[in-house]
Amino acid sequence: MRPGRPAGVDRVRRRTTGARRDRGANPVELAVLMPAILLLLLASIQAAAWFIARSTALNAAQSAVSAQRAYQAEPGVGEDRAEDFLDRAGDWLVGWEVTVTAPEPDDTQVSATVTGEPLRIMPFISLPGISETAFGTVERFVDEDQP
Repeated sequence: MRPGRPAGVDRVRRRTTGARRDRGANPVELAVLMPAILLLLLASIQAAAWFIARSTALNAAQSAVSAQRAYQAEPGVGEDRAEDFLDRAGDWLVGWEVTVTAPEPDDTQVSATVTGEPLRIMPFISLPGISETAFGTVERFVDEDQP
């Protein structure tokens, strides 16, 4: 301890001189970790986009089934309803295709399948395609003795 100085000054000076050796370490650590942080951020956004695209495809298929199963619905009504839904839903599902099985006179079931690719946020990564199917019972009048 030097005369005329408080005792705490020497301790503080010793602590700060040791810290000078680590100057600049934080920017280097950040530069090393930033690509990994950005990759994780983009991957989470991509996963969210995939789930939104999947939900959009399922809602479009359900909308098509609801329209096509109505009493005496014209063939193609379900496809039109699904395509209208997908046009309004945005670009979460890309390159989509709608397939609706129009019921024959004796059929009791109708189904709709919507397929497509999710919106890609991250390049160079191939994502699994999306295919969602919905089923419904056709509305019709039956006699009491018919099933």
